[in-house]
Amino acid sequence: MQPQIIIQIDDSAEHDRDVIHRLVSESMGKVDSYLKKYENKPDATVRIEFSVKKNHDDSFHGRLHANIDGQIVLFEREKFRKLDDLINHAFQHLKEQLSK
Repeated sequence: MQPQIIIQIDDSAEHDRDVIHRLVSESMGKVDSYLKKYENKPDATVRIEFSVKKNHDDSFHGRLHANIDGQIVLFEREKFRKLDDLINHAFQHLKEQLSK
């Protein structure tokens, strides 16, 4: 089982591309232990999509959509001033859903 990570960055947030990739990569490291239970399932699918765009007021809008072996996890928030807070909250939500 190899997680498929898809990051979609709107043109409005293109300037923050490197930061977004770094923060998502760091957050995936924190989620890895929750995904270990799927390692022994060769047919398990793990697909995590994260999209982000920057609003007119310089706040961020982010959306995380994950399909973890049939379990769907959605997170969407607007008006986050700090990009790292948005990404951390999204992946925290993913961890909480996977721990149930």
